[in-house]
Amino acid sequence: MKKFALLALIAGTTTAMASTSSFTTVGSVTFNGKNSVDVQGDIDNAIDSWVSAAGGSVSSVRVTGSLTEVNTGTFASEARVRLSAGSGNSFTSFNVQATSLGGFTGTTSIGPVAVAVTPFTLAAGGTLNFEWFESFDDEANAVDAVWDTVTYEFGGNNIINGNFNLGAANPNGVTSSTFGSNVASGLDFYSISLPFGVSNVGDILNVETSAGADGSTAYDSEIAIYDAAGNFIATDDDGAATALFSRLNFTSGLASGNYTIVVGGFNTAFGATLSEIIPGTAAGSYSLDVTYVPAPASIAFLGLGALVGGRRRR
Repeated sequence: MKKFALLALIAGTTTAMASTSSFTTVGSVTFNGKNSVDVQGDIDNAIDSWVSAAGGSVSSVRVTGSLTEVNTGTFASEARVRLSAGSGNSFTSFNVQATSLGGFTGTTSIGPVAVAVTPFTLAAGGTLNFEWFESFDDEANAVDAVWDTVTYEFGGNNIINGNFNLGAANPNGVTSSTFGSNVASGLDFYSISLPFGVSNVGDILNVETSAGADGSTAYDSEIAIYDAAGNFIATDDDGAATALFSRLNFTSGLASGNYTIVVGGFNTAFGATLSEIIPGTAAGSYSLDVTYVPAPASIAFLGLGALVGGRRRR
Protein backbone atom coordinates (compact mmCIF):
# COMPACT_ATOMS: atom_id res chain seq x y z
CA MET A 1 0.00 0.00 0.00
CA LYS A 2 3.00 2.33 0.39
CA LYS A 3 3.31 2.54 -3.40
CA PHE A 4 -0.20 3.92 -3.76
CA ALA A 5 0.21 6.38 -0.90
CA LEU A 6 2.36 8.43 -3.26
CA LEU A 7 -0.59 9.10 -5.53
CA ALA A 8 -3.10 11.63 -4.18
CA LEU A 9 -5.49 11.05 -7.06
CA ILE A 10 -8.12 13.42 -8.34
CA ALA A 11 -11.02 12.28 -10.47
CA GLY A 12 -14.56 13.17 -11.42
CA THR A 13 -15.88 16.73 -11.54
CA THR A 14 -15.33 19.44 -8.94
CA THR A 15 -16.12 23.15 -8.73
CA ALA A 16 -13.37 25.74 -8.31
CA MET A 17 -13.37 29.07 -6.51
CA ALA A 18 -13.76 31.24 -9.61
CA SER A 19 -12.65 34.83 -10.13
CA THR A 20 -15.13 37.41 -8.90
CA SER A 21 -15.75 41.12 -9.32
CA SER A 22 -17.24 43.60 -6.88
CA PHE A 23 -17.99 47.23 -7.68
CA THR A 24 -16.98 49.90 -5.15
CA THR A 25 -19.15 53.01 -5.53
CA VAL A 26 -17.82 56.50 -4.85
CA GLY A 27 -21.04 58.22 -5.90
CA SER A 28 -24.17 57.67 -8.00
CA VAL A 29 -26.92 59.66 -9.67
CA THR A 30 -30.23 58.76 -11.36
CA PHE A 31 -31.94 60.65 -14.18
CA ASN A 32 -35.41 60.17 -15.68
CA GLY A 33 -36.85 60.97 -19.09
CA LYS A 34 -33.66 61.94 -20.92
CA ASN A 35 -34.04 62.20 -24.71
CA SER A 36 -31.30 60.88 -26.96
CA VAL A 37 -31.63 63.05 -30.06
CA ASP A 38 -28.72 64.05 -32.29
CA VAL A 39 -24.94 63.66 -32.56
CA GLN A 40 -22.72 64.86 -29.73
CA GLY A 41 -22.64 68.65 -29.43
CA ASP A 42 -26.03 69.27 -31.07
CA ILE A 43 -28.17 71.91 -29.39
CA ASP A 44 -31.20 69.57 -29.26
CA ASN A 45 -29.54 67.04 -26.94
CA ALA A 46 -30.61 66.68 -23.32
CA ILE A 47 -28.08 68.18 -20.90
CA ASP A 48 -27.94 67.97 -17.11
CA SER A 49 -25.44 68.21 -14.26
CA TRP A 50 -24.82 66.61 -10.88
CA VAL A 51 -22.84 67.56 -7.79
CA SER A 52 -21.18 64.61 -6.07
CA ALA A 53 -21.43 64.62 -2.28
CA ALA A 54 -18.43 62.31 -1.93
CA GLY A 55 -15.08 62.05 -3.67
CA GLY A 56 -12.63 59.35 -4.63
CA SER A 57 -10.88 57.46 -7.40
CA VAL A 58 -12.96 56.46 -10.43
CA SER A 59 -11.88 53.88 -12.99
CA SER A 60 -15.29 52.62 -14.08
CA VAL A 61 -18.83 53.87 -14.65
CA ARG A 62 -21.63 51.37 -14.01
CA VAL A 63 -24.84 52.00 -15.95
CA THR A 64 -28.30 50.61 -15.17
CA GLY A 65 -31.51 51.76 -16.83
CA SER A 66 -34.26 51.33 -19.37
CA LEU A 67 -34.26 52.71 -22.91
CA THR A 68 -37.33 53.12 -25.12
CA GLU A 69 -37.23 53.28 -28.91
CA VAL A 70 -38.87 56.36 -30.43
CA ASN A 71 -37.49 56.52 -33.97
CA THR A 72 -38.06 53.18 -35.71
CA GLY A 73 -34.77 51.62 -36.77
CA THR A 74 -32.57 53.28 -34.18
CA PHE A 75 -29.98 51.10 -32.43
CA ALA A 76 -29.74 50.92 -28.65
CA SER A 77 -25.94 51.03 -28.99
CA GLU A 78 -26.23 54.52 -30.52
CA ALA A 79 -27.68 56.01 -27.31
CA ARG A 80 -24.72 57.35 -25.37
CA VAL A 81 -23.77 59.96 -22.81
CA ARG A 82 -20.83 62.36 -22.72
CA LEU A 83 -19.41 63.30 -19.34
CA SER A 84 -17.38 66.43 -18.82
CA ALA A 85 -15.86 68.12 -15.79
CA GLY A 86 -17.72 70.98 -14.20
CA SER A 87 -16.76 73.19 -11.27
CA GLY A 88 -14.33 71.50 -8.87
CA ASN A 89 -13.42 68.62 -11.19
CA SER A 90 -10.65 68.24 -13.74
CA PHE A 91 -10.56 65.40 -16.28
CA THR A 92 -10.74 64.88 -20.03
CA SER A 93 -14.31 64.50 -21.29
CA PHE A 94 -15.32 60.98 -22.29
CA ASN A 95 -18.27 59.05 -23.73
CA VAL A 96 -20.03 56.06 -22.19
CA GLN A 97 -21.68 53.39 -24.35
CA ALA A 98 -23.73 51.13 -22.07
CA THR A 99 -24.85 48.47 -24.57
CA SER A 100 -23.87 46.86 -27.88
CA LEU A 101 -27.50 45.96 -28.70
CA GLY A 102 -28.53 46.86 -32.24
CA GLY A 103 -32.10 47.34 -33.47
CA PHE A 104 -34.83 47.01 -30.86
CA THR A 105 -38.50 47.80 -30.35
CA GLY A 106 -40.35 49.00 -27.30
CA THR A 107 -38.36 49.26 -24.09
CA THR A 108 -35.15 47.38 -23.32
CA SER A 109 -33.32 47.01 -20.02
CA ILE A 110 -29.71 48.17 -19.94
CA GLY A 111 -27.12 46.82 -17.50
CA PRO A 112 -25.97 46.85 -14.91
CA VAL A 113 -22.81 47.10 -16.98
CA ALA A 114 -19.49 48.56 -15.82
CA VAL A 115 -17.64 50.57 -18.46
CA ALA A 116 -13.91 51.10 -17.88
CA VAL A 117 -12.77 54.72 -18.20
CA THR A 118 -9.46 56.54 -17.93
CA PRO A 119 -8.98 56.83 -14.16
CA PHE A 120 -9.72 60.22 -12.62
CA THR A 121 -10.44 61.69 -9.20
CA LEU A 122 -14.03 62.67 -8.50
CA ALA A 123 -13.99 65.69 -6.21
CA ALA A 124 -16.38 65.94 -3.28
CA GLY A 125 -18.68 68.86 -4.06
CA GLY A 126 -17.51 68.85 -7.68
CA THR A 127 -19.85 69.02 -10.68
CA LEU A 128 -20.21 66.52 -13.53
CA ASN A 129 -21.98 67.48 -16.75
CA PHE A 130 -24.02 65.00 -18.81
CA GLU A 131 -25.00 65.22 -22.48
CA TRP A 132 -27.15 62.42 -23.91
CA PHE A 133 -26.59 61.95 -27.64
CA GLU A 134 -26.73 59.54 -30.58
CA SER A 135 -23.56 58.20 -32.22
CA PHE A 136 -25.61 58.00 -35.45
CA ASP A 137 -28.36 60.52 -36.13
CA ASP A 138 -31.32 58.68 -37.65
CA GLU A 139 -33.34 61.87 -38.14
CA ALA A 140 -32.21 65.45 -37.56
CA ASN A 141 -33.83 67.24 -34.61
CA ALA A 142 -35.95 64.17 -33.77
CA VAL A 143 -35.77 61.99 -30.67
CA ASP A 144 -34.32 58.57 -31.51
CA ALA A 145 -34.71 57.04 -28.04
CA VAL A 146 -35.44 58.09 -24.49
CA TRP A 147 -33.83 56.99 -21.25
CA ASP A 148 -36.91 56.38 -19.10
CA THR A 149 -34.57 56.03 -16.14
CA VAL A 150 -30.81 55.64 -15.97
CA THR A 151 -28.39 55.41 -13.05
CA TYR A 152 -24.69 56.15 -13.27
CA GLU A 153 -22.44 54.81 -10.51
CA PHE A 154 -18.88 56.08 -10.30
CA GLY A 155 -16.18 53.92 -8.75
CA GLY A 156 -14.19 50.90 -9.76
CA ASN A 157 -14.22 47.14 -10.07
CA ASN A 158 -12.35 45.11 -7.47
CA ILE A 159 -11.23 41.86 -9.09
CA ILE A 160 -10.48 38.81 -6.93
CA ASN A 161 -8.74 36.04 -8.87
CA GLY A 162 -9.73 32.41 -8.39
CA ASN A 163 -7.28 30.04 -6.70
CA PHE A 164 -7.75 26.25 -6.52
CA ASN A 165 -5.55 23.27 -5.66
CA LEU A 166 -6.10 20.28 -7.94
CA GLY A 167 -3.68 18.09 -5.99
CA ALA A 168 -1.75 15.35 -7.78
CA ALA A 169 -2.82 14.57 -11.33
CA ASN A 170 -4.56 11.24 -11.80
CA PRO A 171 -1.98 9.00 -13.57
CA ASN A 172 -4.55 6.51 -14.85
CA GLY A 173 -5.60 8.47 -17.95
CA VAL A 174 -8.98 9.40 -16.42
CA THR A 175 -9.97 12.96 -17.29
CA SER A 176 -10.53 15.10 -14.20
CA SER A 177 -12.82 18.08 -14.78
CA THR A 178 -13.21 21.22 -12.69
CA PHE A 179 -15.96 23.75 -13.34
CA GLY A 180 -14.91 27.39 -13.19
CA SER A 181 -15.78 30.82 -14.55
CA ASN A 182 -14.01 34.07 -15.28
CA VAL A 183 -15.26 37.60 -14.83
CA ALA A 184 -13.92 40.28 -17.17
CA SER A 185 -10.29 41.02 -16.22
CA GLY A 186 -10.26 38.01 -13.89
CA LEU A 187 -7.89 35.03 -13.81
CA ASP A 188 -8.21 31.54 -12.32
CA PHE A 189 -5.09 29.83 -10.93
CA TYR A 190 -4.95 26.03 -10.54
CA SER A 191 -2.10 24.34 -8.65
CA ILE A 192 -1.32 20.80 -9.78
CA SER A 193 1.50 18.32 -9.24
CA LEU A 194 2.77 15.71 -11.70
CA PRO A 195 4.05 12.68 -9.75
CA PHE A 196 6.05 11.31 -12.69
CA GLY A 197 6.46 14.36 -14.93
CA VAL A 198 6.21 14.22 -18.70
CA SER A 199 9.67 13.33 -19.87
CA ASN A 200 9.67 9.68 -21.03
CA VAL A 201 8.46 8.20 -24.30
CA GLY A 202 4.74 7.55 -23.87
CA ASP A 203 4.11 10.28 -21.26
CA ILE A 204 1.12 12.52 -22.04
CA LEU A 205 -0.44 15.53 -20.31
CA ASN A 206 -3.49 17.14 -21.91
CA VAL A 207 -4.99 20.32 -20.43
CA GLU A 208 -7.98 21.97 -22.09
CA THR A 209 -11.11 24.00 -21.50
CA SER A 210 -14.58 22.95 -22.59
CA ALA A 211 -18.24 23.80 -21.89
CA GLY A 212 -18.88 24.86 -18.31
CA ALA A 213 -21.49 23.81 -15.77
CA ASP A 214 -24.17 25.77 -17.63
CA GLY A 215 -23.36 23.95 -20.90
CA SER A 216 -22.40 27.17 -22.67
CA THR A 217 -19.67 27.10 -25.34
CA ALA A 218 -19.60 30.89 -25.78
CA TYR A 219 -16.59 31.63 -23.59
CA ASP A 220 -13.40 32.62 -25.44
CA SER A 221 -10.76 31.26 -23.07
CA GLU A 222 -6.98 31.23 -23.03
CA ILE A 223 -4.78 28.99 -20.89
CA ALA A 224 -1.14 28.84 -19.85
CA ILE A 225 1.07 26.74 -17.61
CA TYR A 226 3.87 27.91 -15.29
CA ASP A 227 6.52 25.94 -13.39
CA ALA A 228 7.00 25.75 -9.61
CA ALA A 229 9.08 28.95 -9.65
CA GLY A 230 6.30 30.81 -11.46
CA ASN A 231 8.06 30.91 -14.83
CA PHE A 232 6.13 30.70 -18.10
CA ILE A 233 6.19 27.41 -20.03
CA ALA A 234 3.46 27.50 -22.68
CA THR A 235 0.11 29.01 -23.66
CA ASP A 236 -2.75 28.34 -26.07
CA ASP A 237 -5.72 30.22 -27.51
CA ASP A 238 -8.48 28.44 -29.50
CA GLY A 239 -6.55 25.17 -29.75
CA ALA A 240 -9.39 22.95 -28.51
CA ALA A 241 -11.75 21.23 -30.91
CA THR A 242 -14.81 23.03 -29.51
CA ALA A 243 -15.63 26.68 -30.22
CA LEU A 244 -13.10 29.13 -28.76
CA PHE A 245 -11.77 26.91 -25.99
CA SER A 246 -8.07 26.20 -25.44
CA ARG A 247 -5.79 23.16 -25.32
CA LEU A 248 -2.23 22.36 -24.25
CA ASN A 249 -0.75 18.93 -24.96
CA PHE A 250 2.64 17.76 -23.67
CA THR A 251 4.57 14.59 -24.53
CA SER A 252 7.89 15.79 -23.08
CA GLY A 253 9.60 18.67 -21.32
CA LEU A 254 7.93 18.58 -17.90
CA ALA A 255 9.81 17.25 -14.89
CA SER A 256 7.95 15.78 -11.94
CA GLY A 257 6.85 18.50 -9.54
CA ASN A 258 4.40 21.34 -9.06
CA TYR A 259 2.85 23.54 -11.76
CA THR A 260 0.25 26.28 -12.08
CA ILE A 261 -2.40 26.29 -14.81
CA VAL A 262 -3.90 29.72 -15.49
CA VAL A 263 -7.25 30.27 -17.23
CA GLY A 264 -8.12 33.73 -18.53
CA GLY A 265 -10.39 35.32 -21.11
CA PHE A 266 -9.42 36.66 -24.51
CA ASN A 267 -7.04 38.38 -24.87
CA THR A 268 -4.93 37.67 -21.82
CA ALA A 269 -1.23 38.48 -22.14
CA PHE A 270 0.68 35.74 -20.31
CA GLY A 271 3.92 37.26 -19.08
CA ALA A 272 7.25 35.64 -18.29
CA THR A 273 6.17 35.07 -14.68
CA LEU A 274 2.88 34.63 -12.84
CA SER A 275 3.09 38.19 -11.53
CA GLU A 276 3.34 39.65 -15.04
CA ILE A 277 0.04 38.39 -16.49
CA ILE A 278 -2.28 41.04 -17.96
CA PRO A 279 -5.84 39.62 -17.92
CA GLY A 280 -8.20 39.78 -20.88
CA THR A 281 -11.76 41.09 -20.89
CA ALA A 282 -13.72 38.04 -22.10
CA ALA A 283 -15.90 36.46 -19.40
CA GLY A 284 -17.77 33.17 -19.12
CA SER A 285 -17.96 29.65 -17.72
CA TYR A 286 -15.81 26.64 -18.57
CA SER A 287 -14.63 23.22 -17.49
CA LEU A 288 -10.89 22.67 -16.99
CA ASP A 289 -10.16 19.11 -18.14
CA VAL A 290 -6.87 17.43 -17.21
CA THR A 291 -5.80 14.05 -18.62
CA TYR A 292 -2.49 12.58 -17.43
CA VAL A 293 -0.97 9.35 -18.83
CA PRO A 294 2.57 8.60 -17.65
CA ALA A 295 4.37 5.82 -19.49
CA PRO A 296 4.20 2.43 -17.70
CA ALA A 297 7.97 2.57 -17.16
CA SER A 298 7.60 5.84 -15.21
CA ILE A 299 5.02 4.39 -12.84
CA ALA A 300 6.94 1.14 -12.37
CA PHE A 301 10.17 2.98 -11.58
CA LEU A 302 8.63 5.29 -9.01
CA GLY A 303 6.66 2.46 -7.46
CA LEU A 304 9.81 0.34 -7.07
CA GLY A 305 11.63 3.27 -5.46
CA ALA A 306 8.82 3.68 -2.94
CA LEU A 307 8.95 0.00 -2.00
CA VAL A 308 12.74 0.04 -1.59
CA GLY A 309 12.50 3.17 0.54
CA GLY A 310 9.86 1.46 2.66
CA ARG A 311 12.09 -1.57 3.29
CA ARG A 312 15.00 0.65 4.42
CA ARG A 313 12.82 2.23 7.09
CA ARG A 314 12.01 -1.14 8.68
